[in-house]
Amino acid sequence: MAGSSITGKTLLYRGILKSCNYHCSYCPFSKHPMTARELKKDRDQWFSFVQTFTEKSLPLNIRAFLLVPYGEALIHPWYWEGLSHISACPHIDAAGAQTNLSFPIHKSLSHFGQCGGNREKLRLWATFHPEMTTAETFAKKCAALSEAGITLCAGAVGVPENIGLLQSLRKKLPDNIYLWVNKMDGLERPYTKEEKNAFLEIDPYFLQELTPVFADADKCRGRLFVEGNKKLRACNMGGTLDIDWDTLCDSMCLPLPQCRRRICSCYLSYAGRSDFVNQSSFGPYPLLRIPR
Repeated sequence: MAGSSITGKTLLYRGILKSCNYHCSYCPFSKHPMTARELKKDRDQWFSFVQTFTEKSLPLNIRAFLLVPYGEALIHPWYWEGLSHISACPHIDAAGAQTNLSFPIHKSLSHFGQCGGNREKLRLWATFHPEMTTAETFAKKCAALSEAGITLCAGAVGVPENIGLLQSLRKKLPDNIYLWVNKMDGLERPYTKEEKNAFLEIDPYFLQELTPVFADADKCRGRLFVEGNKKLRACNMGGTLDIDWDTLCDSMCLPLPQCRRRICSCYLSYAGRSDFVNQSSFGPYPLLRIPR
């Protein structure tokens, strides 16, 4: 396959972790308690990745990072340690992670700092789970992180029955924290006009979630997705590329992105494209989902 020089700026990572301390009825990850051996493997793979990332991300022109785990990663201290090393790289502008905010804030940020982490570069993508916490508790955690100097966004799935709850959450959150709404998979009907308008009042970018973006691999050279086993993809939903992470770090040459999908159907897929329509609003690293 023909190769091309690296132009990407954002790298995403997902390890083998598939467990969560929350127990939402619709989610499989709380139903898979990982063994000590599995957790050790996840930890070892993560630290192996972090080491090569800190050494190779500059020549690869990677400037931002986002941890996108299955389940909840930030309840495990090794993820905070790895994020601290990534954020300490002078060429890295942002080091982010998706989280349900169930981690102990003071203890985790203290550990992050003791390991050399840079709070100004830390970015959190916080997801509200109504089955597991209240809007008031979640909003207080968001406010505490913001007051601690952490930049974050917050959001939830656009379940029509939760419109009132999300409106309440928007009122409780600090004004500087963007509240996004993901479309609901499995709704089995279109949103009504009233529902769309209600979600738009909460999230001014909600219509992008409802607008099909037809897949085009040529638009996906600005990001990389790495798995714990070092396999590479153009995005979280794309097929495996011809080379792995270690080979890429040695060769500095990435195969052209491959994609067999018809639609970029989630934020992580469509927001990483070079033609993302809201790029001017979300800045140079829109995958972090934090508007300017």
